[in-house]
Amino acid sequence: MERSAKFDKISGVLAGLAVVMIWSGWIIISKWGISHALTVWDVTGIRFLTATVFVLIYAIIRKVPIKALFTPVIIICSLCCGTFYVCASLIGLLISDAANTGVIINGSLPIMCALILFIWKKSRLNLAQYIGVLLILLANTLLFTSSGGATLSALFWLLVAAFAIGFYSVSMKIWGINIQTIMVAVPLINALFFTPIWFFLPSHLNVAPINEILLQAGYQGIVVSILALFCMSYSINKLGAVSASTIMALVPIVSVLLAMVFLEQHMTMQMAISIIICSMGIACYSALQPLLAWLKKSKQKSNPKVA
Repeated sequence: MERSAKFDKISGVLAGLAVVMIWSGWIIISKWGISHALTVWDVTGIRFLTATVFVLIYAIIRKVPIKALFTPVIIICSLCCGTFYVCASLIGLLISDAANTGVIINGSLPIMCALILFIWKKSRLNLAQYIGVLLILLANTLLFTSSGGATLSALFWLLVAAFAIGFYSVSMKIWGINIQTIMVAVPLINALFFTPIWFFLPSHLNVAPINEILLQAGYQGIVVSILALFCMSYSINKLGAVSASTIMALVPIVSVLLAMVFLEQHMTMQMAISIIICSMGIACYSALQPLLAWLKKSKQKSNPKVA
């Protein structure tokens, strides 16, 4: 039994780390793609169309009822984590550095979730989460005012992306949408919604090298849309939502390191400090309160009161 629990924890951590690498890699590969031949709209369209092919095969094998996916609740969730999130983040990424994207989106996500929960359910944060929010705000302020930091326009689009994915995260839980449903619905609904719009938007698909198209199709459509979602779900199942989300504090750091290696982006001392503070803020927001509660419980067990 102990060995099984140990395996679950180790495999859960590994799955969480896989999500960190995939998400960080997504920032780098997306930045590379929109900096070369493909447009923001091309990368978005390729992502949804490729993922749709694979999830339709999965839906047929698993006999997922496709008609049941087209409800207002599922459509709203799918568009928020699909077209709205992807387009906003790619536009912000186009006019900003990869480091800024990793810090601002991941740093702002807990704040957006807290804001949405407060408006929707009147839920309030605990002390540890307030500390985390303050650290994240400090990190984003440092990043925004640093040399080579995000412009006001980039900041706007990255915050829109954070709000979209934050609304998706909160509404998924409140509305009780399961992972299998959203895994099929997101690519399918967004492909049906975005493809007609893509037809009227600037596109370089006809002149882009085939290797660039295949790279974006493989990474965006398969690795990010399918593999990352599976790994995140597995990590949450084995570790719990709090522990799994805490691992995501590594994303800003990993994305910066990858940007320095593959995109040859330079980092100032102020940017480095903001990234460290942002990661601390995310970890504090997600895990400090449960950690303190666990320590208190462990202390009570080791020192029971004598009646």
